Amino acid sequence: MDEEINFCPTCGEDKRGNFVSQQQHQQKSKPTFLIVLCVLTIIGSVFTIGRAYLYEMVSMMDGHSNYFRGWIYAGSAIGTLIGAIMMTQRKLNGLYIYSIFQVIYIITVIIASFSYGDAFGGANALATAVAIFFLIPSVLFLVLYWTNMIKKYLK
Repeated sequence: MDEEINFCPTCGEDKRGNFVSQQQHQQKSKPTFLIVLCVLTIIGSVFTIGRAYLYEMVSMMDGHSNYFRGWIYAGSAIGTLIGAIMMTQRKLNGLYIYSIFQVIYIITVIIASFSYGDAFGGANALATAVAIFFLIPSVLFLVLYWTNMIKKYLK
């Protein structure tokens, strides 16, 4: 019903003072898409923390004491996890925290992909393919979180 209508044209009910604008209704409704993104981010972050720990364990067994990317992956995953949890509480700062750590993760994956030497040939092609496999959803989620639909739910 329009805001100007004081009485329901069908039943005659008084609508003055009871009108909830569409914008107010949207703000009170649950941001389902945001919650789904946050839950998937939390799952992905926990998975990345485990994967980073595995990378570190394997590098130690191989005698690569100077390998540190696993710790960067773990740190960025912890940051995205904190950001996602904050966004489930509708805090805009969660978006900023998530974005910073997601960009760190993306940059680290890109650097790792090109550190293999011939990234698109030979045995390194598999490592590059795995890196791209993890990179695509990271970039996609970063873009989705910055849509107006998501930002309007965050305070």
